[in-house]
Order: sequence, then C-alpha cells, then structure tokens
Amino acid sequence: MMKKILVLLFVNYCLAITAFSQTPNPTPPPQTKPKVEHFTAVAMLSRAPATTASWVDVRVSRYSSNSTTQRMAHALVEGGQEGLVTQLENAKTIGRASLSGRVGNFDLKLIRSRKTPTGRQIMGISDRPIGFLEAYAGNRTTDYKVGIIVLNLKTNKKGKEIGDGMLLYAAKVKIEKGKLDIEYVGMEPISLTNLKKY
Repeated sequence: MMKKILVLLFVNYCLAITAFSQTPNPTPPPQTKPKVEHFTAVAMLSRAPATTASWVDVRVSRYSSNSTTQRMAHALVEGGQEGLVTQLENAKTIGRASLSGRVGNFDLKLIRSRKTPTGRQIMGISDRPIGFLEAYAGNRTTDYKVGIIVLNLKTNKKGKEIGDGMLLYAAKVKIEKGKLDIEYVGMEPISLTNLKKY
C-alpha cells in the first residue's frame, strides 16, 4: 500500500505537474532572495526488536519551477533512473534534510509544493548520497540512488503549520511498460511525526 502511495505522489509531482502546478504571483516583484523555510520532525526508525527516534531537520531554500520539473520528468521517462539521477547530480541544491546523530544528509535538488484540502504538501527528491543510513539498514543499497521526503502540512488554530510526513532514504525508480515503479530497500519508509514549521 505504501509503495502505491509513493508512486502516485511521484507521478503527481513529476509527471503530471499541470494538474496542480505551484501558484505563481501574477505580477512577480523584483528578484529577491527567497526566505528559507525551516521544518523539524521526529523520525521513527523501526528495526527489530525496538523503535528509536531521531530529530530530522529540513531546510527549503526555494521550490523547483515547472520547467525544471518537466525536464527531470522527461529525463526519467527517456533515460530511466540514471537519466533522472544525472539531472539531479547536475542541479543545484535547493534544500537539505538531515537526521540527528546519523551520517550524511539529503541535498534536495527537486522540491515541489502543492495545495491540499487541509493545507499543503511538500515533496523533495535527492540524488541520495551513498552512506546515508547505510549502516542502519544493514545492507548494500548502491543501486538505490534516489531519496524522497514528503511533508504533509496543515495550519493549526494558532496559525502555525504542523503535520506529519515520511522519508524514503533509498529508492530505485523506473518506468516499466509505461508505468512508474518505485522500489525501496532495507525498511519501510520512515514515519515523520510532530512536524512543525519554524
């Protein structure tokens, strides 16, 4: 079930962006440096026989344009995972996700935000650095080159954004028979709880 949800999310953000493109300002102001958005959450790391918790820190410097998203979607369709990863490797870092006490971090290269009935949803994609949580998973994941983070946000009574999300630290994406398939390794996607924006 989780795999199906991730596939739908990825398709929505990368292959069907016209369905819910980011809302632009009709008359954009002079270029100014966008304000960095800062989020924190608790990552629940499940591994028998226990579940441990770790803080996750997410920074978003800016969001990807429709043209950038279309280019990466085209690279995935035409060149498979390697085509997408090449585009991600050549793109500038526009956000970062890290886990406290863990080696490595996600340099997010593609970040999209869309409105939802209760708030908004953010999805970030990374060319996953080999070594991030590798020891925790306990297996070889060098073929799983994409990292995905999803933040589900709603506004509380105090006007603050809160919510939950998930982190998929190692995934393989591919097109098979015209359909997108996402395969992940080692463990289920990491649940993010107590998500809040500073």
